[in-house]
Amino acid sequence: MTSSSAARAWFEDYARELKAGDRSAIVTRYHHDGAWMVRNGIPKLLSSAELEARYRQPAWQPPVSFKWKDLVLELVGEGGLLAVGQLLWQAKGANTAQLYSYTGLLLQVDGKWRIRLEDENFAGLVEV
Repeated sequence: MTSSSAARAWFEDYARELKAGDRSAIVTRYHHDGAWMVRNGIPKLLSSAELEARYRQPAWQPPVSFKWKDLVLELVGEGGLLAVGQLLWQAKGANTAQLYSYTGLLLQVDGKWRIRLEDENFAGLVEV
C-alpha cells in the first residue's frame, strides 16, 4: 500500500498541475470509470469523456493561486485513500480567493491514485 507521504506528494503534484493549467495531466488524475463530482451538495457522475470535456473547454480556467489547507489523508482498506480538508482557489483578476471544503475518495488503479469522488462546497471568500 502507498505511504501517506506518497499520497501527500500526489496532492501537491495535483495542485501544481491545476495552477499550471495542465489539462491533460488533470484528466489523468481521475478514475477511468469516471468520477462523482459533488458541487455545493449536488452530485453528478461524470464519465471519463465528460471529465475530459470539462477540463478541455475554454470555460475552465486554471487558478492563479491554489493551495490545500488542513488536508488530512487516510489510507482506507486495500487501495483506498480518503482526503478531507479545504482548498483555496484564486481566479485570474480576483483580489480574493474562494475557500471550499474538500472531500475526495481515491482508488488505486495499476499502482496510481485515481479520483473516484470529489466533493467541493463553497465556504466563503478570503482576502489575498
